[in-house]
Amino acid sequence: MMNNRTWIDIGSDVNWKDYGGRWARHVGGTRYHVIRFDNLEDCMGSDAPTAYSCDLQEVDVTSDQLTDALKCCGWDELDSDRLTAPQMELAKAESLSSYGAYAPLWSDSGANAHKLIREAKRQSRLLSSDAEAYEAAMDRPVNRIGSTAREFQAGDIQSAVLRGVAAGDPAAEIMLKMGVR
Repeated sequence: MMNNRTWIDIGSDVNWKDYGGRWARHVGGTRYHVIRFDNLEDCMGSDAPTAYSCDLQEVDVTSDQLTDALKCCGWDELDSDRLTAPQMELAKAESLSSYGAYAPLWSDSGANAHKLIREAKRQSRLLSSDAEAYEAAMDRPVNRIGSTAREFQAGDIQSAVLRGVAAGDPAAEIMLKMGVR
C-alpha cells in the first residue's frame, strides 16, 4: 500500500495545466481519493466559462462496477506479472474514476490552476481525517434528481427517484414513468 499522503499521477498529460490531469491517493481500506483537473479552454475552446475545472472524487476499488470499469478502460484483466500490487490498485482507481463510479466530494472552477489543486488536496485531507465531515459529504445531494454522493458512486438512481416521487416532485415522477427503477 502506498503512503496515505502521497498523490500519484494516474492520468496527466505532458503538461497537466494545458491538457488536464488526474492524481490519486490511498485514504484507507479500499478507498482512494482522485483529483480530476480539466483545462476548460482546451476542452471547449474560447466558449469556456472559465479556464479550469477541478474536482475531488472517492472511489472504492472493491466496487461492484469494477469489472465493467476495467473493460471500459481497456483492461481485460490486470496482469499481476507486469504490475505491482500498488500499480494494480491505482489502475482500478483510475478506471473507476474514468468510468464514473465515484462519489463526487468537492468541485470548483476558476482561473488559478494551482489554487484549485491546493483546495482539492485540502478537501481530501479534511474528509479523510474528519469522520463527521466525510459522512456529511457522502450524504449530500450531488445531482438534480437528489442522489447522494454515496448513491451516485454505487450507480443507484432509484433511491433518489423514489424520494422525489414521495415528495411529489414531477421530474421524479417522469423519471419513474421512463423506467428508472
